[in-house]
Amino acid sequence: MLVLLTYLLIGAISVGVYWAVKEEVQPYVLIVASLVFFSLHDLISLLILSIASLITFYLLRLGSKRSFYFSLCFIILSFLFVIFKVDATIEEGSFNASLPLGMSFYLFRLLHYAIESYKGHLRKTELKTFITYMFYLPVLIIGPLIRLGDWSKEIKRRRWNPELFSNGMERIMFGFIKITFLGNFLVNAKLSTFIRSFEDEQSWIVNYLECFQYTANSYLQFAGYSDIAVGLSMLFGIRIMENFRFPFLATDINDFWKRWHISLSNWCRDYIFMPVASFSRLTWLAIIASMLVLGLWHELSLRYILWGSFHGVGIVIWNLQDKYFGRKLSSKAMSIYSVIGRIITIHFVIFSFAFVKEESVSESFRILLILVGLD
Repeated sequence: MLVLLTYLLIGAISVGVYWAVKEEVQPYVLIVASLVFFSLHDLISLLILSIASLITFYLLRLGSKRSFYFSLCFIILSFLFVIFKVDATIEEGSFNASLPLGMSFYLFRLLHYAIESYKGHLRKTELKTFITYMFYLPVLIIGPLIRLGDWSKEIKRRRWNPELFSNGMERIMFGFIKITFLGNFLVNAKLSTFIRSFEDEQSWIVNYLECFQYTANSYLQFAGYSDIAVGLSMLFGIRIMENFRFPFLATDINDFWKRWHISLSNWCRDYIFMPVASFSRLTWLAIIASMLVLGLWHELSLRYILWGSFHGVGIVIWNLQDKYFGRKLSSKAMSIYSVIGRIITIHFVIFSFAFVKEESVSESFRILLILVGLD
C-alpha cells in the first residue's frame, strides 16, 4: 500500500508540474517523476532499467551486423528476466518476493522495442522519446504493456482536455476502490472470515471459496492498478490501452484471454503465437507455447507451468469443439450455448488458480481433486 500511495503522490505532483511547464519540457517531467519514484522504493530497479534501456537502444542503432546485435540484445534481456525470476523463486518461493519493482513489465517492453526495431518499424526513434517511453510513470508498477508506436502517437497529440482529465480522476478513484475496499477489505478480510465459519468436513465449499477468493482478489488488484495507470495517463493527456474488459463475462476461455490482461495476451500473440504458428504450422503448439510464456512471465516455477499449460490445453479443446460443434448451432441454441459457456469459463478460471494459490504442487492437485469430487 505504501508503494501505491507514493506512486499516487508523485503522480499528483508531477501532473501539476507537467501542465505548468512548456510542452517541450513535459517529457522530462515524466522522466524525473519516475526517477524519484524508483529512488524512493527500488534503486536496483532503477539501475537495471537504466542500463538495460541504454544497452538496448544503442545496440540496435548499430548499422552493421543487425542480426548479431539484435540476438545479443535479446539474449541479454532474456538473461536478466530469467536470472531475477529464478532468484525470486529460490529465495522466497513467491511472485515478486525479491523481484525488482516492475521488472516483468519493463523488460517485456524492451523486448517489444528490440523486436520491432529489428523489423525496421522503430529505427528512427529518438533517445528522448525512447527514455520517456521506458520511464513512463503510469505503467511502471503493473502495466499495461504499452507499445512504443501507439504511445508515441498519443504523446505527440496530447493537449489539455478537461473532459479527459475528469475521466482520468474517475478511473483513478475506481481503481483505488477496487484495490482497497473491494479487494483488501471485502474479498481478503470479510470473505476470509466467512470461509473460516465453515466446519472442517465442509472441505468442498471451503476450497471452492478459497479459489474464488484468490481469483477475485487477483482480478481486483490487477484491474485496480490498471485503472489507476489508465487514469493517471489521462491526467497527462495521453490515452493508453485498456488492460481488462469484464473478463468474467467471457463466453469461452479464448474470449477470456481477450479480456484479461489484454496487453500481455497481445504481446504473447504477436511475439510467441505468430512466430511459432508460422514456423511449425501447428496452431495448437503455438497456443500452448504462448500460454506457457504467459505463465512463466508471472513466475519461473512448476506451478505456473501447470497453470499456463492448463489454460493452453483449455483453449485448444475449446477451439476444437467450436470448430466441429459450436459454429453449427442455430441462433436460439447459440444463446443457450453462450450462457453455458460463461458458467464453464468462469469455473475453469477459478479452478485453474488452484495451481498457483498454493506453494506445493501436490497440495494444488489435492485441491483440484476435491473440487471435481474425486478426493
